[in-house]
Amino acid sequence: MKFSIVVAAYNVAEYLEECVDSLANQNFPNSEYEVVIVDDGSTDGQTGNLCDQLTSKYEVVRTIHQENGGLSSARNTGIKESKGDYLLFVDGDDFWSNPEFLHTLSENIENYRSDVIVFSYNKYHGLDDSVKVSFDFIPNQGDINDELAELVKNEVLTAPAWNKCVRRNLFKQGLDFPIGFLSEDCLYCADLLKLISSYSILNVDCYQYRQNRLGSITNIIKEQNVIDILKSIEIGLTDIDKLSSNVKDALNIYFAISYISILPFVNQYSSHPEIQRLLRDYKFLLKFSNEIKNKSFKYTGLLTRLFGVNLSIKIFPHLMKLYKKF
Repeated sequence: MKFSIVVAAYNVAEYLEECVDSLANQNFPNSEYEVVIVDDGSTDGQTGNLCDQLTSKYEVVRTIHQENGGLSSARNTGIKESKGDYLLFVDGDDFWSNPEFLHTLSENIENYRSDVIVFSYNKYHGLDDSVKVSFDFIPNQGDINDELAELVKNEVLTAPAWNKCVRRNLFKQGLDFPIGFLSEDCLYCADLLKLISSYSILNVDCYQYRQNRLGSITNIIKEQNVIDILKSIEIGLTDIDKLSSNVKDALNIYFAISYISILPFVNQYSSHPEIQRLLRDYKFLLKFSNEIKNKSFKYTGLLTRLFGVNLSIKIFPHLMKLYKKF
């Protein structure tokens, strides 16, 4: 079997049918892919039953019910129970818009034999209202040893997890999602950087990343999100001295982006002693600001170096609207 598509589902009954329909109706042989829904202990009285109905409806769909353990736990269960040579992840409130996607993805794999295929996506606000995030400025394939840092600088090999197709062999080497983290993709994609030996790019319209869903964890920056991202940096850098120079460079830039990304949201939580410690310990990452192509992150990092972390986190909430002009 070529592909396993892991769908983590928790209280997403309103969106799940559209999601699974888009995956199960691919113009690709049923014997060559599967959709593994992991119902993560949904409590809405609807999602679990809907998972079973979709399993009955489609030959390629199967459902695993488990007690609630969070998104990482659900994805890890899907990884463990899946059969495909390549794995993809889809959040239960997102969907695919292209029935030829798996066919096109399969052709990419046949051409390049990559460990990781990164594909473009759309920030979906509704019908006729989406913003495409494309990687058409990057060659379709290249030498990972020469280009790893460049891919990170351009936010190609960074979070999220759901716009990447990953060869199973990397999961056999220990790749998984960190349990108990709200911002799980940060550490997952950092670990991916350490393992990847080849990549390719696929610029096709398909993944629809739903925006502004009520209750979505991506819409709220909680204290725990800030702590988890900073802890991900701490964990992700523990073995940096054992890595090759190109991976070190890429990882430092990767975590500089992670560090900078939470600065505008830190002030309300700045009295937390763990946040204070982690901000202090990893402020050295700001020196990589010049390497980042995204102007909002670049200028945020440069301003923080200029004014210091303590002052910067106080003024950034008032400046966030200005970032959109860069």
